[in-house]
Amino acid sequence: MAEFFNYQSPYRTDIFIKLTTVEKFLPIAIIILIAVLLFKYKDKFISNETLDKKFRIAVGIVFTIIYLSHYLLRFALYGFDTIILPFQLCSISMFLAIVLLFTKNKTIFNFVLFTGILGGLISLLFPVIGYDSSYYRYYQYEIAHGILILTPIYFVAVYNYVPTKIETIYSFLILQGIMVFMLILNYYIGTDFMFVFLDPAKIDKFPVIAKFGGIPLYILWMEIVGVLAYYLEYKVINFFCKTK
Repeated sequence: MAEFFNYQSPYRTDIFIKLTTVEKFLPIAIIILIAVLLFKYKDKFISNETLDKKFRIAVGIVFTIIYLSHYLLRFALYGFDTIILPFQLCSISMFLAIVLLFTKNKTIFNFVLFTGILGGLISLLFPVIGYDSSYYRYYQYEIAHGILILTPIYFVAVYNYVPTKIETIYSFLILQGIMVFMLILNYYIGTDFMFVFLDPAKIDKFPVIAKFGGIPLYILWMEIVGVLAYYLEYKVINFFCKTK
């Protein structure tokens, strides 16, 4: 049982267990299935306010436990270390998604819609977990990112939350502000939160950055990809909601 809850950071141990095809793609298939079911049975939640509230609260509680377990297990190993700071984009989005489930806040939804779905999908398609299904970390990672993706989808389906053009731009500008803060923070404490940093030595940790022109050019490419991703998601969601 102790081995199941082994929670050492693979970046600290340099031990990365590769996932099988099933371990990688089964969670994605389950998420797609749940998303389809949410739209299929959305009227049951729309017409039953009590069911909707109980569902949101239940998912919010589960999400909170899954989310906190990551930092509690890391704290048990590393104490007060930069590794327990919740400053990766998905970590920030997960915290806000939990708040969204309890509050239904539209502004938070606009942010989580883009960062949660895009960040969550990228994390699941290109997972860097370090652990396979023999470990709790695998399930924590997959479930947390799965709920992160499904939370804004639920609000699109049940609450008909759809971002306007202005709200999309505003959400992107908020992300820019967070990225600038993280860049400054990373520079001073030597971290790499949100993968924005200026330390050339970190290319060894993230070799893919070299393929995007190295430091600091890769940040420009990240911005271009981010703008395109926001635009495409905005168009897809608005098109889907107008035709559903």
